[in-house]
Amino acid sequence: MKRFAAVILSLLLILSATAFAKSVTVTGTGMTPSEAENDALRMAVENTLGVLVDSETLVQNSMLIRDQIYTQSRGFVTDYSVVAREQTSGGWRVTINATVDTEPNSKLMNELTRLGIINVQLRNPKIAVYVPESHIQYRVPDPAGETAIVKALINAGFSNVTEVGTRLNVANPLNMNAAQMTQAAQQFGADIMIVGEAFSEGVGDPGQWLPGNQRTNMQACRARVEAKMFVVRTGQIIAADGKYGSAYDNSQAVASKKALAAAGQLMGEYLVEQITGMYTSRQGVEVVVYAADFSKVNLVQSALGQVNRVKNVNLSSYEGGKAVFSVQYGGSPQTLFNELQALTTTDLTLQSITYNTLTISVR
Repeated sequence: MKRFAAVILSLLLILSATAFAKSVTVTGTGMTPSEAENDALRMAVENTLGVLVDSETLVQNSMLIRDQIYTQSRGFVTDYSVVAREQTSGGWRVTINATVDTEPNSKLMNELTRLGIINVQLRNPKIAVYVPESHIQYRVPDPAGETAIVKALINAGFSNVTEVGTRLNVANPLNMNAAQMTQAAQQFGADIMIVGEAFSEGVGDPGQWLPGNQRTNMQACRARVEAKMFVVRTGQIIAADGKYGSAYDNSQAVASKKALAAAGQLMGEYLVEQITGMYTSRQGVEVVVYAADFSKVNLVQSALGQVNRVKNVNLSSYEGGKAVFSVQYGGSPQTLFNELQALTTTDLTLQSITYNTLTISVR
């Protein structure tokens, strides 16, 4: 019975993490029932924007949002039902349960992106990665550095990642200009194009650096991964860096792969931070917490308040052991989870991650 309950709970966690629609209960007012209902629809969209967009951006774009978003609120609400309708001394009051679609390619998200109110990183961008690599002494097939970058992006919650591999044949990717990167991105339908180069070289037996020159019969390698990141919508290169990695093995070929993977992982983590807000304002992140009692929820809330790049921690709801927090965070959900782990003594378990949702359980 316990095993069956655990399976059901796991399914519920998966379903809740993959649902992009936001359901809200709001009340609108107006001179007529119709006006009050329309006002409630506007309130539903306004409530949703408060989670997706930081307050500074909302204030800066208040007139644009009012004219281009709130006037079309009915089109962004996928479903709603009237809970209450009452006449007051000054008109009418209508309360509705409404569902606003915030799926990455929804009408609302696309309109916010078109208007420049949110950046591509607040959606689930399509990312193409092209980082060919070589070893000083021989050709290295199946790029390990590129694969490590892709893995870091996927682990951070980006699900639309393409490893370009041999489908793009460019001699010097780092020398590609904006027009060439735009063309490459269009070839793979990407919002973001990551291009670079990687190389590794053998540096001998690692024992030679030990006291007494103690030979180990192992082979050590050093690697470097260089990459730059291009956002197609803005036409800008928003990040560029190089990372080093090292490793050893009794096979130089294996050691070179390990070193390239280590450098690629560091590069991937750097690029994730750039995509998710290190170069711009914080983004809205929903933190879903499953806990047996509210004291555990309080521990998570306290930890959220201590995270450096978190602001506006709000407990949106708590029912049946499930708490939902909305926060503004300048990083990826994966990084936020790592920081929460470091700040709490209790046992946190990562359940799932999407581009703007972190789901955890607390024991």
